[in-house]
Formats: sequence, C-alpha cells, structure tokens
Amino acid sequence: MSENIESIDQRLNLTIRARLKIDNQPNWVHGVGLGGSLAVLGLFVILYLVFKDVPVWNNWRPAAEFINPEYGERIYADSVFRTRMNTWSNLSYILFGFYAIALGINDWKKGLSLERGYLAHVPIQSVLFGIALIYSGLASGFFHASLTHYGQQCDVGAMYAMMLCIAAIPVGSWLPQAQVPGTHRNYPTWPVIAVLVVSGSLYFTYYKWDYNFGDVSSYSTSVLFIFAAASLIQPGKYLQLRWLIAAFVSIAVAAKIRELDMQDGFTGPDSVFQGHAVWHLISSLYYFFIFLYFRSEERK
Repeated sequence: MSENIESIDQRLNLTIRARLKIDNQPNWVHGVGLGGSLAVLGLFVILYLVFKDVPVWNNWRPAAEFINPEYGERIYADSVFRTRMNTWSNLSYILFGFYAIALGINDWKKGLSLERGYLAHVPIQSVLFGIALIYSGLASGFFHASLTHYGQQCDVGAMYAMMLCIAAIPVGSWLPQAQVPGTHRNYPTWPVIAVLVVSGSLYFTYYKWDYNFGDVSSYSTSVLFIFAAASLIQPGKYLQLRWLIAAFVSIAVAAKIRELDMQDGFTGPDSVFQGHAVWHLISSLYYFFIFLYFRSEERK
C-alpha cells in the first residue's frame, strides 16, 4: 500500500514539474542560477570584510530611514553595511532572478509552442522578470547597506520594475498577438510589451520622488490579479491554482511580519531574524510563486 502511495506521489511530482517546465533542466541552468547568486554573495562578503568598520556613506545624503528608523534592526552608522540582515536577505531576489533568466534562455533554446504556455513560448518575459529581480536585490541591498537618499531611489525604482514585469506577463498571455491596423497579419505583442516595461521601469526609477509608490503599486497589483484571475476562466487555458494561492498567502504573511517589525514587535535589534529581512525572503517567494503560476499555463 505504501509503495503504491509513493508511486502516485512520484508521478504527481513529475506531472507538476512537467507543467512548470522545470523537469529535465540541463546542468547549466543550475550553474547560472546558483553560480550567479554565489558570485554576488562573494562580492557582498568581500565588501563587508574590507569595509566593515569604514564610514563609506558619511558624505552621502542620508535617507529618512537613517534619521528616523522605521525598522527594528540596529544601525551601524560607520560601516559599509549599516543594517546587516536587511542587506544580506536581498540575496533571495537575486537567486530567483538568475533562475528566471536561466529558465528563459532554456525556453528560447527549446522553442516551445504557445500551446505549452505563453511564458514558456515568450522567454523574453522570463528574462526581463529575472533581470528585475536581480535589480531589486542589488538596489534594495544598496539601500539597506547605505541608508542613503539615492539608495532609496534605486530601491523603490526596482520595486516598480518587478511589478511592471510580473504584471506584463498576464497581459501578454491574454493578448499574445494583435493585428496591425491596415494589415491582414497578426504580429506578436511581446516586443511592444517589453519596450513598455523597460521604459516604465526607467521612468519610475528616475521620477521616483514624483509619485506615491503605494498608489502606483495598487494599480499595478490590481492589473496583475485581474488578469491572473481571468486566466483561470479563459477558454482553452489551464493553470495550477495552487501557486496563485501560495502567492496570496506568502504576501499576506510577509506584510504582517513587516508591520510587526515597524512596531518593534518582531525581534530584538541584534537578532538574526529581522522582520524586514524576513519580509525580503517571503516577498521574493511571492514573486516567484506568481511566476510559477503563469509558467504552469497549458493551452489546447
């Protein structure tokens, strides 16, 4: 009986992996995912060891977080990493980013059809999303290490990039092709979507201080979830709902932990488990769960 249950579990896991297009990945995919992350980790370690007690940020314009801290972690003003766990924890974004890029490149090499899912069929979307995750990890790491005005601008600009990239995936999935007025041919929409995502990311990074992040993020998130929910009922599409549920749960948990940290109710200032650091870890899972949800798409 136990052998039959184990056999069923194995077949189910293989089916899930096949639907996510992560089965039978070549070794170089893991080399890019893990190798890129380890390279960035090595760079972080070197910077920390060399400039641990060096006040490298003293001549930079400080961010409001440095003057009136919102988060509970202790600030080391005369160090290259002014807040430490809040800096190190951004490696989770970088890890998922390198894997998204590697999966996108592998999809491009395979040349998968639209029937295997929009995200697998249009690998540029995975690559752009991976770049946005890496950008966010580096920018957020820069901000929490420096607590500078410019670091905060990069941090929030990167969050715009992540939101735009992930919201663009269901939009493209809903309309993978469009007819140009005056012609009788259908053309793929991904080049236009890619240009809009890159342009929007650069725009919001540069003009970050002219917008309220909460307002823009609410609109972007609304677009994301409207199209994500619509994908479930679109005829001919099949997606694994479990990943969308996992995304909802993870972002709800992450938001609660972030709130507790801002109220100094999570852990002490010197704890390894800082609330905002845990927010980084779980919110990066949120983005990757959404990515897996769209990656699970199959079409007739």
